[in-house]
Amino acid sequence: MPSVTIVGGTGGLGQEISDAFLTTFRSSFPTVRVLTRDPSGAKAQSLKGKGAELHKLGDGNIGEALDEAFAGVDVIVNALPGNAPKEIKHAVVDAVVRSSTKVYFLSEYGVDHRLNDFPGYEHPEWSGKQDLAARARGQAKGKKIIALYTGPFLEIVFAGPILGFDIANNTFTTYGSPSTKLSSTSRVDIAKAIARLSILALDPATSAKVPDELRIAGSTTTIEEIRDVVARVKGVEKGKIVSEDLAAHKKALSEKPGENFLGYLRVILGEGKVDFTDNSNELVNPSQSLWKWKTVEEQIRSL
Repeated sequence: MPSVTIVGGTGGLGQEISDAFLTTFRSSFPTVRVLTRDPSGAKAQSLKGKGAELHKLGDGNIGEALDEAFAGVDVIVNALPGNAPKEIKHAVVDAVVRSSTKVYFLSEYGVDHRLNDFPGYEHPEWSGKQDLAARARGQAKGKKIIALYTGPFLEIVFAGPILGFDIANNTFTTYGSPSTKLSSTSRVDIAKAIARLSILALDPATSAKVPDELRIAGSTTTIEEIRDVVARVKGVEKGKIVSEDLAAHKKALSEKPGENFLGYLRVILGEGKVDFTDNSNELVNPSQSLWKWKTVEEQIRSL
């Protein structure tokens, strides 16, 4: 029966991925290994109680720890955060190459940075991901390497005004047009999608249908629609929309490259490059027959 290792399996997204494999998709993956820096922590122990095998990613020989955790597994899911040490990110790729795994998920789960247009001033977060993807695809011959783009996490989009959605003050600030569409996906839905894609990628009958790079979108809405949802859910008047100069913000990034990640993200949103209307939702979750994607309205109601 198939087995899986989740690298960073107790992190913000990693915990949800681990939980999905241990619960909803447990019958398909009886062996679930979780690689974490703190196996004794509450999150890790909670996963152990659900049947996870815990492996420590310590400060000693990282390669040996990774080789042990990857030994004999069919799927490796990289859920390390973007701020993980560079040497660990590279060590994971090297260990994937050495392993016998069949499917490897790159640590993506965000914007589709293939569409970025920051010549000479790309943010190092994304250029680093591109380098790691190229390294994995170039060296891990015979393995299926998957990049899953999900848009921003739905929970983060509305976690305060960091992306311009100030729900508390009923004000919505956008770079460019408020009619631009934004796709986002909840962590729980991303986790289920990864588990589902793992099943499809391992099955010889469906493996060819799983592209190496794909997008999902739990919800796709315009800024105006988000404003209207807030008004309806909160029972308030439709809030103020402030449209700022997209070109000016992009120019500011070129003058101080790599410094303002949220600024980069908001420019990408303004350019319409996080509109994932063209997606693989039907491959992953046909007609929402396996689960219902969490919506913007459901997220706002939970605040």
